[in-house]
Amino acid sequence: MVTRILLAVCLVSLVGCGKGLNLNAVTGKVTLDGTPISGASVTFQPADGGSGKPAVATTDGEGKYQIADMRPDAGQGAAEGEYLVGVLWYTPSDPSSAKATGASSGVEEQKKDDKASRSTTSGPKAALPVHYQNPKTSGLTFSVKKGANTYDIVLDSKAKGK
Repeated sequence: MVTRILLAVCLVSLVGCGKGLNLNAVTGKVTLDGTPISGASVTFQPADGGSGKPAVATTDGEGKYQIADMRPDAGQGAAEGEYLVGVLWYTPSDPSSAKATGASSGVEEQKKDDKASRSTTSGPKAALPVHYQNPKTSGLTFSVKKGANTYDIVLDSKAKGK
């Protein structure tokens, strides 16, 4: 009896720790106009009616990525299914682009609501055409199959979105 209980506990622990998610390796390279891009975020969003789960990756210095399932403790890979793919890539903002202007001395001056008393900042700028950022408008799709998958994402800076 004790042996059966121990066997049942062992089987449940093997299935319940992310091992039974049936994830499949998805790797590839992201290029823009033939040049690898570093630091881009790649998102895999299940297609409408698809059985997959959201997955993400970040490209390395050579533009290479490896998808990871977004479920806690799931690990590398993606579930089988059809995916819509998006790519986000930003150029860092210049530290000198953030400016704060305005008077800080008198109370009356602080109450004024004019352009000189407001702060202006600028942040990172999208380095890709905007349609690539949203998986629903990117035009990029991929079907994850059982086993190892490779999906090289070739982007064009002059491409027009849907």
